Amino acid sequence: MNRRARAPGPYYVALAVLIAGLVTGLALFLLLATRPTGGAASYRVRLPVPDDCPIGRHTTDCYRFDITNTGDGVGVATCTVTADPGTRALFPNGNPVTNVLLSAGETRGVFVSVTGQGSDTVTPPRVACTDA
Repeated sequence: MNRRARAPGPYYVALAVLIAGLVTGLALFLLLATRPTGGAASYRVRLPVPDDCPIGRHTTDCYRFDITNTGDGVGVATCTVTADPGTRALFPNGNPVTNVLLSAGETRGVFVSVTGQGSDTVTPPRVACTDA
C-alpha cells in the first residue's frame, strides 16, 4: 500500500491564479504610487480688446481680456480688475474679482465693464490673475 502523494491539478491552477493576482496587484500599486502629479498652472493675461457692451448694462465701455493657462495642469485663476481713478470696472458677476477654470493650454475670454465716475474719459482697466 504504497501510495505516492501527488497534488491534484486544480491545486496548480489555483496557485497560478493566486500568483498572477499578486503580480497584477503589485504592478497596479507601483503604477499608482509612482504616477507623476499634474503640473502647476500659470496664467497670462493679454491686453484688453474693446468689445460691445451687453444690452441693459449702463456702462461706458466694455473690454475682453483673454486669459491663457500657460502651465501644465488644470487650475482656477482668481482674476482681479483694477480701474483707473475716476472709473469703476467690474466683471459680469458685479464684482471686481472672479474665478476662471482653465485646463492646460486653454484660453478663455473674460469681460469687464467700465463706467466713468464723473468723467467721460474712460481708460482700459488692468486685470491680473493668480492661482486660486
